[in-house]
Amino acid sequence: MRLKNKNVLVYGLGRSGRAVITVLRENGAFVSFYDDNIDFLGYVGFEKNPFGKTYDFVVVSPGVKCIGNKLLEDFQRRNIPILSELDFGFLLCKGKVIGITGTNGKTTVSMLTHKILKTAGYDSVLCGNIGLPLSMVAKKTTRKTVVVCEVSNFQLELSRFFRANIACVTNLKPDHIDRHGSFEEYRRVKSKICQNMKWTDNLVLNFDDEEAKYMIFHKKFEYFSKQILHKGTYVKNDFVYHNKKKLFDKNIIRLLGEKNLENVLASVAICSNFNVKKQDYEKAISSFVPASHRMEIVGKVGEVTFVDDSKATNVSSTVACALAFSDKSIILLLGGQGKDISYDEIFTCGVTYKKIVCFGQEAENIAKTAKKYNCSYETFSCLKDAVLFASNISKKGDFVLLSPACSSFDEFESYAERGEKFKEFVLEFVNEK
Repeated sequence: MRLKNKNVLVYGLGRSGRAVITVLRENGAFVSFYDDNIDFLGYVGFEKNPFGKTYDFVVVSPGVKCIGNKLLEDFQRRNIPILSELDFGFLLCKGKVIGITGTNGKTTVSMLTHKILKTAGYDSVLCGNIGLPLSMVAKKTTRKTVVVCEVSNFQLELSRFFRANIACVTNLKPDHIDRHGSFEEYRRVKSKICQNMKWTDNLVLNFDDEEAKYMIFHKKFEYFSKQILHKGTYVKNDFVYHNKKKLFDKNIIRLLGEKNLENVLASVAICSNFNVKKQDYEKAISSFVPASHRMEIVGKVGEVTFVDDSKATNVSSTVACALAFSDKSIILLLGGQGKDISYDEIFTCGVTYKKIVCFGQEAENIAKTAKKYNCSYETFSCLKDAVLFASNISKKGDFVLLSPACSSFDEFESYAERGEKFKEFVLEFVNEK
């Protein structure tokens, strides 16, 4: 992809947009940038009004909403090429690409896949929605590089050129309806992970998830499952198998919950496309710990356990966390910024809660659902007050779970900031006791 002397607009100045600007400048392009929500007047390169301006192409960051976007419609009307950041990075990439998407589990699957491949001696790089944007690592790749890319629906929304040599869909549940308008549209966007795949490429699907199971848009696919399969990756008599070959005892897995068992199986299914030995799986999986803010035990205070699951930004992820601790006395913290989705499943999944603590913009909506199921609840305007209340009512043996089922953007910049604040609040209130 030739970039020198190209006149390019970067639309959206989040982490991905800033990465694209860096790459373009390093390769001799003339770069302008614009953001709907940030005023960069006075900065060299800031475009005050891109409407009617001509560019060789435009790179759009994942955070930019596409539906009803007048600026994107203007570019399309004038036949100015539009690239997603994912496409831009892919077109610069030389290595084999693993694309991992799904409503939940994609971060864990991406991290574990990367670790297994590194353990097996592959030149693996981890990027995408999980950390470094694909465009930041693409130029450094070689034909021997394996690019493990976590791919979100936001990244896929405008994508046309991205191609995964191995694509994985962990699961599909209602999420981001506020962005896409319907579950059907969300599912269509997620299905774009399969676009452009060739007959030599492989698609990995979750047999245990009804939506992902039938998402077959490619001839060559395989399943992973907690059930016994004739072919694929599965569990039998507490051992993990691939195509009838016994690999390892599932008891070496340190991650909590059935959903994390699915995540491990997904990673094994992906890595089965490479030369990975039994001992590589055992070494990588037995030492793997979850990402921060994903069912992360902060610590015990007076026999009360505090768990940071701030990364649970949708209902199905919160249900997975609740089920993982279902034999405990749970005080569950729910809230943040809503996504126009139902909370019923949290209360119908078979878990009994000691108390539901609702906070943030979505507190009242969650409280209405808790009331419908006769579940004891309290509401608070912010996370700090919610944590203080939970800390005060908790007794010996209780588990205080921050698993919000909502995004963090009403109060925090990210789920990670919310999780860190949760930890700070826990320490603060404990020291005051």
